[in-house]
Formats: sequence, structure tokens, C-alpha cells
Amino acid sequence: MASIVVVDPYSAGKGIAPAFAERGVEAIAVLTTPEPPAGLAKSWIPENYREVHVLGELDELAAKLAVHEPIAVVPGTETGVETAETLSELIVPGRSNVLTSSSARRDKWQMAVALRSAGVPHLRQISSDSADAVAAWLLREGLTESPIVLKPQESGGTDDVFVALPGDDWRAKFNRILGCVNKLNIRNDKVLVQELAVGTEYEVDTYSIDGQHGLAAVWRYAKERRGDRLGIYLSNTFVSPSDPVVDVLFEYVCQVLDATGVRNGPAHVEVMITADGPRLIEIGARLAGAEQQELSFLGARESQITRMVRHRVDEDSRVERYSQHQHVKSVYLSSPAAGVLQNAARLDSLASLLPSFQRDVIPYREGSEVPRTDDLWTSLGYVVLATTELDQLERDEALVREIEAELVVV
Repeated sequence: MASIVVVDPYSAGKGIAPAFAERGVEAIAVLTTPEPPAGLAKSWIPENYREVHVLGELDELAAKLAVHEPIAVVPGTETGVETAETLSELIVPGRSNVLTSSSARRDKWQMAVALRSAGVPHLRQISSDSADAVAAWLLREGLTESPIVLKPQESGGTDDVFVALPGDDWRAKFNRILGCVNKLNIRNDKVLVQELAVGTEYEVDTYSIDGQHGLAAVWRYAKERRGDRLGIYLSNTFVSPSDPVVDVLFEYVCQVLDATGVRNGPAHVEVMITADGPRLIEIGARLAGAEQQELSFLGARESQITRMVRHRVDEDSRVERYSQHQHVKSVYLSSPAAGVLQNAARLDSLASLLPSFQRDVIPYREGSEVPRTDDLWTSLGYVVLATTELDQLERDEALVREIEAELVVV
């Protein structure tokens, strides 16, 4: 029986094994750590896999996996990208991405280096473990009186992403990030500091085959800054493929994909449309995370996973632009403080209150202890809306905001 190897099959990657199983392809899991990172553990479903291996000596592991003659080795989530690409070249060479630039698809600093080398417009930034070196760079770049962003180089979900305005103590934020273990269980040995990109942020999800790039979905983020925290999610909206911004984004993203060596499989690219044009926030050579595969299917009747099955099982080499069948939006709820959630009764009735309701992921209810929302990880949850009627979508989003405004945390 044919097989596919999935490295760190967490987050959206949990959907790979079931999709291939429907086509008679067994999945084999490789874990880069003995246990999943705490923030991803709930998405680990070991019973979906014929075998589970923990990463050890690469050549030995590759030999064990090669016995099953896998059609591909793919990452399930961010932590599996580099291992999946290395194993792929050992087992099924030529079916993944350019191995020598693997770090540019994982490390946010190396992404910028790759773009600079290829002449692709990018944000000014520095990677350092020295606050003094950052201070010298800010002076040299004329950014001492400009807002800047500080973040881990290898994390996700807006984990420990801070903004520092002119006059703020950016060194304190730098020291908070440096040396900490982030949400992906990686120690922050350096801090990425960059100029603040101002504009509208988009998620561009692609699928590539032999260096040709297809467009699977585009989403528009709405976020807000709360104090020094950057990236409090408000909503994520499916963008019509006929929107003129899609052409602008895709032309730029294709340059990013080429510069960072993406040739096969999915990529998740976050781009800010600024006054100076598109600028990369980050790229991941993996599926769009969390529930984005299901949401893309609601909007386009396909996803990066369905394209992966078509590519790997059917050997279909088509790369194309997605179509729109519904309007889709995820509406995120947040809490301005930590405490006990009150006045939350209407959260139990969202399905009956919202005609476009699809589902919600809200782990908190009346009387729950909730965190202050500082990033995607500490959101109160979200509501998925989908309908062919745009007016209905907008009315339902407004009602969700009304319910959110009624929530009390004490």
C-alpha cells in the first residue's frame, strides 16, 4: 500500500492523514520531539498513523521510512519543515523544496536575507542577541525615532510579538524575548527587530509543483495593537479572487517563493500592503495553520490539503487560482484582562442567533477563568461565518461584536 510521511502532524497537519486515507494511502508520522509542543498537543491523533517514529539519526530513520516507498515526505506544521525537507531529499529526492535554502523558509531573519539577495522588496531588520548591536543598527538606519517590532525568529501565533513606539523602553522587550522558550518549544537565542510595517495584512496560501506556483486562497487579516502587543486578531476574511489586490499579492508572493526556494507543496505567506507596496511579514513552507484548511474549503470548495492529494496521488500538475463559492469570515473574541468570565450566556446560543453560523471554537463559558488576550494563543476563541449573502455575513459579524461587548471579566 502507498504511504505518505508527515513530520510533526499537528495543527492543520492533522488533516493530511485522513485525506490520504480516503485515497488508500497510509500515513506514517515522524515527531521531531518525543512529545508535541504543549500548544499543539491537542491536535496530535496517533491512531491516524500506521507507524510513529521519533526523530533520531537521519540516515537510519530515512532507511526505515524508505522501506514503505512513500510518495512524499511533508511537514504537518512549522516545527516539521526542515526535517521533512531533509528526509524528503534522502528518500524521494526532487519532490520537495531547495534544501540549501531550507532555513529561509523557517527562520524569519534568513527570509529577509534571501529576499535581499534576490532583490525582492523587504522590511529593514536585524537579528541579534545584543541590545547594543540593535541600538547601533537603529541609529545607522535612521530608525531611532520610528516604531519598531520585536519578535522571536522561530515561533508562531504572534507569540511574544511586541511593538515599541519612539520613547518606549524597547530594551526591556528585547530582554523579555531573548533566552525564553517560545510556544513552539524553541529557545529564543536571538531577537528579530524590524521596522513597523503599516498597512493591510494578508494571508496568501499557495501550492507549488516543480517550481510553478498556484494560488489556493487569500485572506485579509484585521488586527489591533493593544498596548505594546502587536497582532490581536479581530477577524480573518476570505478575499474574492477577482479583487484587484489579489494580483498584486500573487505577483509579489511568487517572487518570495522563488527567492526562498519553494518548489513543491503548500506555503503560507503573510504580506503587508504598505504605502511602498507589498512587504513580507513571514513565509512558512507548510499548510496554513489552525482551521484554515476547513475554512478554505468553505470558501473555495478546495484547500491546500486537497491540492496536495491531487498532486501526490493523482500526479496532477495543474497550478491555478482558487474560485469563490461563499463569503467566509472568522471572528475572534478577546479579553482585555485576565479573570472570571461573566455575562456570557449568549455564547451558548450563537448557532441559533447567527444565520451564517458554521461553528465556533470557544473553550470558555460563563464562570471560566480566562487569560488576557495578548496574541492568537490567548484569544477567547472564534466564530466561523459562511454564506452566499455578504449583507448577512456583515450583520452576523456585528452581532458577534455586540455579544463580545457584553462580556465582563472580573
